[in-house]
Amino acid sequence: MSDWVIYGGGGHARVVGDAIKLNNEELVSYFDDNQDLVSINEIPISPYHESIAQQASLIIGIGNNEIRRNISKYIVHEFGIVLHPKATVAADVVIGEGSIVLAGAVIQSGAIIGKHVVINANVTVDHDAMIGDFCSIYPNSYIGGGAKIGKGVSIEAGSSVARLTEIPAAFENDEVVALDLY
Repeated sequence: MSDWVIYGGGGHARVVGDAIKLNNEELVSYFDDNQDLVSINEIPISPYHESIAQQASLIIGIGNNEIRRNISKYIVHEFGIVLHPKATVAADVVIGEGSIVLAGAVIQSGAIIGKHVVINANVTVDHDAMIGDFCSIYPNSYIGGGAKIGKGVSIEAGSSVARLTEIPAAFENDEVVALDLY
């Protein structure tokens, strides 16, 4: 059993916390910069400090790609990977540190998922697709076989990315561009 801390105190952090608990792992603390937040389900929230739960794995439970990228630069804790127990991930899939795969997601053989990626509920990532670091793939989306999604891209809910499609990185002038692909 592993101990976890989540950076974030909003809705996405609560969803990630549920996935951790469903894996029978221990969620020991949340970190958030909002001083008004005290706890979530009786688990304490405090500003980030490297001395809190030093041996715990950390996941950034914030949906915004740019904020996740900025936070990841100063975290001292080791990043983990959260796989919801009702996600289906092929044995040869590569998933980078800090990434999250939520309920109902299916990731097929040969796919590569970068660091700090959010694969939301009911997303399908088909065979040999590549998703760059700090991407968010929102619920009920489909990423076709062999597609390449560049760093920092958001794929909006219900979108479909055709097989072999290449989408360039979205980080331009430190802004994240959200793409609606229908």
